[in-house]
Amino acid sequence: MSKKESSKSVLDLERYLNQPVKVKFSGGREVKGILKGHDAVANLVLDDVQEYLRDPEDPYKVSDETRSLGLVVARGTSVMLICPVDGTEEIANPFAGAAEAPPNAVPSSSATESWYADYQLRFRPEDAGAEPLLWRLYAWQFQESIVDFGQGRGRPPLSAAFFVVETLPDETQQQILQECPGLLLTAVLLVAEARLSAGGCLEAENLVQKAWRWTAQQPSEASVESSTWWEGFSSSLNEVSRRAPGWGLEALGRRVLQARALCPRSAPRRVLLQRCETAKLDVVVAFCKEDLSWLADLADARLWLYAKCAPDTAALERQGLLGLPCATLEQLPNLAMESLAYAVHLERRYGMYAQFTMFLQGEPFEHAPRALVGDVLSAVHAGIYKVPFLHLNLRRFLAGSSFCLRDVYSRLLEDEVPEAFGSYCCSQFVVRSDRLLRRSRAFYQRLSSILLGETPLACAQDVKYDPRPGIAVSALFEHLWHVVLGEPAVLTARRSNPELPLFAQIDVSEGELPDFFTDKT
Repeated sequence: MSKKESSKSVLDLERYLNQPVKVKFSGGREVKGILKGHDAVANLVLDDVQEYLRDPEDPYKVSDETRSLGLVVARGTSVMLICPVDGTEEIANPFAGAAEAPPNAVPSSSATESWYADYQLRFRPEDAGAEPLLWRLYAWQFQESIVDFGQGRGRPPLSAAFFVVETLPDETQQQILQECPGLLLTAVLLVAEARLSAGGCLEAENLVQKAWRWTAQQPSEASVESSTWWEGFSSSLNEVSRRAPGWGLEALGRRVLQARALCPRSAPRRVLLQRCETAKLDVVVAFCKEDLSWLADLADARLWLYAKCAPDTAALERQGLLGLPCATLEQLPNLAMESLAYAVHLERRYGMYAQFTMFLQGEPFEHAPRALVGDVLSAVHAGIYKVPFLHLNLRRFLAGSSFCLRDVYSRLLEDEVPEAFGSYCCSQFVVRSDRLLRRSRAFYQRLSSILLGETPLACAQDVKYDPRPGIAVSALFEHLWHVVLGEPAVLTARRSNPELPLFAQIDVSEGELPDFFTDKT
């Protein structure tokens, strides 16, 4: 194909929306993809992205081979040129933050230039002519992890333990018991400790009783007084551990007994909250037309309902929400998604916060696992929850930064901008009141002003990409809320944070184990 004449022009991308384009970055990388959105400083949203690989014989050249990256958010400061795939035009980016490389410079092969939102590789072995992969759980890896955890080092293998205990059928569990008893017994004890950390005392007792019966320490289902039963379990730990040497059963059993000390003598009852000022928990919900019937289970909390559309009061009446003595409904402008509701609540209710505040969207389980939200509620109700900040959602962003994000950070926090930000997608979390009070009311007023569009920002929303009012700035706050509320710029992943209660030290996405954790039904 003959090379077409090309001309450089000023940044003008409107005509290429939803069209295939090539993008060249300051480090030498090149990609092609569908342009789905952009802003005034060349931050790009590209879909179906293919990256051109380097020629293995000449690192200065780009080959025709590509790899798939999927959806990419490209940082404008690293974008040098944008052009249609036929090469008829080259659009230079005047906002690029790097000069052209000097002659003979070796292009950068690092992946730090622009990929900061979300990336996952999906690959089916059968597409490459191989046999489909089976689910495999290697007992030696689980053993290493569980022994390290029992000795107070390393992260707990919760995903695998929940899968073994909660998902596998009874016949498979019996097979494991015969072939590798340590795997099943330690998994049960780990899940039991996790249930205790959420106040699930009866669930934990049932699990440990099952394990005890499996070891023939209690061969029948005979009813035993709870305190007597736990004493028997404690005295038999050494003997139980001999059933599976090398698995650290005795240490895990001691952990379970220690966690069991948190259980009250009688389970606290959930009752309708009558004196609103005594609430342990505030639940803030930003909603439009979603069904809020799921809130009926939270009658022992103060409910703050912020309608972003004209509320259907008849539907809220049918759902029994407007009749609750501690439910408040307020109308907000349909701007900035859930972030505006959160900021307005923090400003208007300053100094009135309950011990904990849970910030949720109208359909919270689109992003947050029911199991995790339910465990937080149970632990708060039981009076054993102490965590200052916990993000509730499944999807995790890659740590990174962008021009727009740095601009918002500097205007709001007036502080040195961190190198990178990292958190979970989609802004749902629970926060202790002392963290909320670290910021002043004036700070939350300034935050509301940004979300209402009253404070000028460097980046404007491309409404052709997503017309929802103010979603662009709200999306930026998905990477900032944890910083606003006292966490480091790159939030520690739940699975790597030993300061969290055990039930919360888990990160599972759809398609991973255990399947029950991501069940949205």
